[in-house]
Parts: sequence; structure tokens; C-alpha cells
Amino acid sequence: MVSLSRKGVLRAFLVGVAGDSGSGKSTFAKGIVRLFGTDQVATISLDDYHLLDREQRKERRIVALDPRANDLKLLAEHAEMLKQGKSIDKPRYNHSAGKLDPPVTFKPKKVVILEGLLPFHTKRLRELIDFSIYIDPDPEVKRAWKIKRDVEERGHSKEAVLASIKERKPHYEHFIAPQRRHAEIIVNIKAELAEHRFQRGSPYWIRLIQKLTGEKLSTIHLPLDLSAMCRSEGEELYFEYRKGMRGKKKISKIEINGLINREVLAEVEARIAQLAGRPGACVLPRSEKLISEIGITQLIIAWRVAERINTTR
Repeated sequence: MVSLSRKGVLRAFLVGVAGDSGSGKSTFAKGIVRLFGTDQVATISLDDYHLLDREQRKERRIVALDPRANDLKLLAEHAEMLKQGKSIDKPRYNHSAGKLDPPVTFKPKKVVILEGLLPFHTKRLRELIDFSIYIDPDPEVKRAWKIKRDVEERGHSKEAVLASIKERKPHYEHFIAPQRRHAEIIVNIKAELAEHRFQRGSPYWIRLIQKLTGEKLSTIHLPLDLSAMCRSEGEELYFEYRKGMRGKKKISKIEINGLINREVLAEVEARIAQLAGRPGACVLPRSEKLISEIGITQLIIAWRVAERINTTR
């Protein structure tokens, strides 16, 4: 299942994960990492391709979301090299210091995740990426997640984060959001802020929008414990499937909210691991007995990537 060139050189399968800062891109890519393992998956943060450090951006009055603040040409060159099985000298951006650190050698693996603000901004990048995902949380969800990450992990003050969100909003709408139309999967996350009775065990509702490409997919069944539901002993779960249109393109929509027992998904997980050539691998955290809509979405994304890799062997 490993993609090799004629000379037996490992060629990277590129997964693009786009979205605003703090939108949960890493969270939804975790299923891919768990499925294939860290020995076969590497992630590149596209923040590393910033051309300007924090002070330089302030001086020039340009934000990191602006394509001019990022070396997208170098990113495309590196993406092409990774697909050819070549190592790259990857630049690095230090979020804590706001500085550009010296580059490091980065070797291709079976799957390379390009995660960041602008992976689909140029036609060349879109041509190089093998599978594209856009993470699209509603504003209140993104705001809460960004504050938590930037304050707890990056040492910023809450006031600074809120000011940054306000400053970046028009740039997000102009540069980042338009990439949605290029994604094969859009993950929309919304918080349920209405009546408590609509919250089925989890605060998030996820709508998974997928382009219908005509790609042949393996059979995957999602078993549900109907008897437990009839006895009112099952976890509360909302699952809806619909077809629709996005512009002139056919799409499917899956909306999920709630919890499902891990053991119910054991057969699904085993089937996906088999498709990935990794029998026994887990897509979901081993320690969690109840899986939320976020975990179910991770499962679907990991499965779709495994299927695409199989078709491009």
C-alpha cells in the first residue's frame, strides 16, 4: 500500500487541511495519524512558511493570513519534492518568540499532512494535494478554541487573542474562507446554545459535507444498538444523512451530535484498519469508552484517506 516510484523511492501522499487559526485542524487530522502511525505520517504546519516574523508583520501592517506574508512558492516546491520522495530543508516559525528559526531537514513519509491557513490558495498547491479537507467551525466555537490554545499553549493574554481575532476577521473572510470551494470534505462545527434538551451528550453539532466524486468506496456498515435505544439505555445520538448541491456540484451531508459506545464502532474501526493495511490499528483513542461526533468525524476522514491511497497505489 506504500506509494513507490519506479525506482522504489517512497512517494508522499499529501493531505491538505485548511482552516483559520484555532479552528481545530490538528484535532480532525488525529484520526489519520492514529490509523497510519507516527512512523508513516508526518505533519507540516504551514505557519513555518511565514516570510515575516511577528515584528516585521506589525511594521508592514500585514497579517499572517495574507498570502503575501507566506512563501507559498517555496511550499509548492517542497510539496513536489516530497511527492518525489526527496527530503526538504523545511523552514520553522517559533510561535512563542514570534521569530523565524533555522530550517531543519524533513524526510518524506507515506502520508504528509499539510496543515494551515492557505494550502489550497494556489492552483499549483491544489494540483499537488491528494486529499483536501476544510475545517469550518462557527465563530463562537472558533473563538473559544483559539483563546484556549493561544493562552494555554502559546502564552498569549486573552486580551491579545481577542484583539487578534477582531483584526484578522476581514482577512479570514477574504483569503481563508474562499478555500472551502476547493475542499473535498468540509467539516462544519457548531455549538448548541439553545435549549438544553437539544444537547445530546455533547456540546457540538458537526455537519460533514462531502463532494460526490463517483469514487468507488469499500462497504462500511455503522451498526446501532436498536434494542438499547428502545429500552432507553442507549446514549443519545443524532445522525442524519442528506444529499444536496453546492453550487453545481453534488454533495452528501452527514450531521452528527451525541455519543456512541466505542464497542459499537469496533467492527468499523477494524475494517478501516484493514483497508489501510494496518490490521489492529486504532483510529479512535483506546482509553475512551464513549465516542463523540468529533471521534466519528475523525473515523470517516481517516477512512476516506485510506480509500484514496488505495486508489492511487
